[in-house]
Amino acid sequence: MTDTVPGWFETDRVCLGARVRWHGTIFEVSAFKGRQITLRPLSGDDAPVDTLWREVESAPDFAVLDDTEHDVARTKLPPLGELLAGVTPAEREKARWWHEHMKELQTGLLPGRSAPRPGYAPDTTTFEQRCRTKSAELAAAGITFSPRALDDRRRKWKAADENPLVLLHDGRKTRTPDPGGRTDKRVIAAMHEVTARNARESGGRVNRVYEDVETLVRQRYRRELEDPKEAERLLLPRSTFYTRMKELGLTERLKQTTRRRSREASKPLPPYTPTVALRPGQLVQIDTSPLKIKVIGDDGRAVSAELTAAIDVATRSCMALMIVPVVTGDGPPGKRIGGRATKAFDLVLLLAQCFAPLPMRPGWDPLTAARESALPYDRLCAADARFAEAVAARPVIHPRTIVIDQGSPYVSDHFKMVCSFMGISLEYARKDTPTDKPLAEAFFHSIGDTFSQFVKGWTGRSFDQRGYGIERQRLFSINQMQAAAEEWVALDYQQQPHEGLRSPLYPGMVLSPNQMYDHLVAGYGYRPRQLTAEDNRKLLVPAWVKVTDKGVQIENRTYRSRDPRLRELKGLDSGITRKNGRWEARYDPYHPDVAWLYDHRLAGQWIPVEFIYRHLLAEHPWTHYHWQDAAEEHALGGGSREDEVAIALAVKRRRRRTRSGPTVRQTAEPRLPFRGVIRLDTGDGETGNGAPVTPLDPDTVPAAPSLPMPGRDIDDGRYTLPRLAPPDLEPDTPPADAPPPA
Repeated sequence: MTDTVPGWFETDRVCLGARVRWHGTIFEVSAFKGRQITLRPLSGDDAPVDTLWREVESAPDFAVLDDTEHDVARTKLPPLGELLAGVTPAEREKARWWHEHMKELQTGLLPGRSAPRPGYAPDTTTFEQRCRTKSAELAAAGITFSPRALDDRRRKWKAADENPLVLLHDGRKTRTPDPGGRTDKRVIAAMHEVTARNARESGGRVNRVYEDVETLVRQRYRRELEDPKEAERLLLPRSTFYTRMKELGLTERLKQTTRRRSREASKPLPPYTPTVALRPGQLVQIDTSPLKIKVIGDDGRAVSAELTAAIDVATRSCMALMIVPVVTGDGPPGKRIGGRATKAFDLVLLLAQCFAPLPMRPGWDPLTAARESALPYDRLCAADARFAEAVAARPVIHPRTIVIDQGSPYVSDHFKMVCSFMGISLEYARKDTPTDKPLAEAFFHSIGDTFSQFVKGWTGRSFDQRGYGIERQRLFSINQMQAAAEEWVALDYQQQPHEGLRSPLYPGMVLSPNQMYDHLVAGYGYRPRQLTAEDNRKLLVPAWVKVTDKGVQIENRTYRSRDPRLRELKGLDSGITRKNGRWEARYDPYHPDVAWLYDHRLAGQWIPVEFIYRHLLAEHPWTHYHWQDAAEEHALGGGSREDEVAIALAVKRRRRRTRSGPTVRQTAEPRLPFRGVIRLDTGDGETGNGAPVTPLDPDTVPAAPSLPMPGRDIDDGRYTLPRLAPPDLEPDTPPADAPPPA
């Protein structure tokens, strides 16, 4: 009969007479047989308790006590998988084989078995008997070990915390299980850092990494540590360095292609945890990517475009998207005119779309309507009156946290200010790490597979797959492409089942983004937040100005107003010292005719101001970017950037010249400039509420009928306007008092 309970180690032996704590009471082990143990309470006259050993061991307060009734620390099982990682497969099998025999000697049971073999039962045999049985068993297999030698091996095995590596052969030292474990961890970290740094560079050999690691170690640890010789002690001999690089798998990584090395370096650090969000808008990913479709620009030429999308993590919904032209500009480097891409204000317009329903446009498929989709249309109409209008099947989701990259538009002060105003927190992804925004990247692949490749102007996924004559096709304008992409989102993407969306009630059911939104909004609710005109003014681009007799200057444009409040601010200091006493103004780069001056005193008021030469550009839609291009062109020609009249006329000529396009084939089509996707309602009487704006084309407006004589002759009394003919008068009969024809 054994005197110890199987499964415990020498440091916490449970034997007859040992004291244990169980359910708040101290017991003495009086007897045990097999898996059953008898405990006698030390206090009181309670009867002994017979129970299973696993019931005692699994109690939360169980502990083995020493003579002073203090807990004895329990030894944890060694991680066999990690210990055996640095040996060959043959040595691993041999170590496991000896480990099983030692466990059978110690406990009487082979690992993984519930019943002992004959001659090893712990309740009927002693340790000496098991050693003799094991010696005879090994001798029958051709392995000679005396019972005493087996006991010695078992003691070494226990002294090493049951490390099976000590059982390989006598005198063998325990090897460090992990590769490179005998090298300082700081040097190992430097190896990984330098290898990752070279992931996107041209391939090289391991000797280049050795020099970079040596330089990094010398620079880092000579500066950080007080001991100047510490860096010299950390350096490895070249042969040892090559061995460590091979053990860590870094040598093979250097031999991979650049694309594979960069992909491996862009992986997130382990442990790999998926991005999880439980409610709509809790986490949103925003990213910008080339659209890979040629479109018609403002001047009628084929240009590239960029797509920016906001993807909700919880529902996979496309909350908003925006397509912006990408123009490199004309002229030599450093003097180019007309270049532009996605700006910070474009991202602000993207956020503004998230707070308003998407209105349907003429010609859209009826299935794009929200009332025909899986959205909870009736409940949304009851909560938000805007859904009662003709809106598309795209949910309104207010972002709370957005994940963005570190591009210049995203890190701009204007974008950060707007996010702070809307109560949106920012999380920045790592540089050159697209896997930090996987859902946005997956959306770009989806729009390429199911939308972009079917559109005229598709350039393919790479230059090798680009077709011939792309620019000569009948391309779409930016506004037409935006409308087509929004229709695709409402008709296809939002209503297509997504493999990553599963029903909370029935995990086997695959849902579409609209269906997932229906499930989640039922639990978390929907509260509309309609941006007012005053809210939209705070989203405009800021400018800090001085109020003078001439008015205010914004981007070399003078703005004035007849409002008496503007005259009250003339020459006054705003009191904002960090802005040198200037006043805050806001303007829309896509509609710069009107700006807004903010008077922060008392309750705060917005004063509308108009561009003084607005009448010169009334016939030709223009933007702030047109003004910049014309000003640059005027300055290169020797003019002054302060000459507003000349620049306004240059904008007018530029718009008149670009309206017809570069070829005769395109002159029949109106050339409307890109003026943003939506027009923010700032209270100036223009179209707002997030609805798409269709700028008026002057060529489509019919001319008013001309007078039969010069207008200068009307005021001197020499001409009287003709009276209308009576109803019974023949149409071809001229009035009696009509002047003779010229």
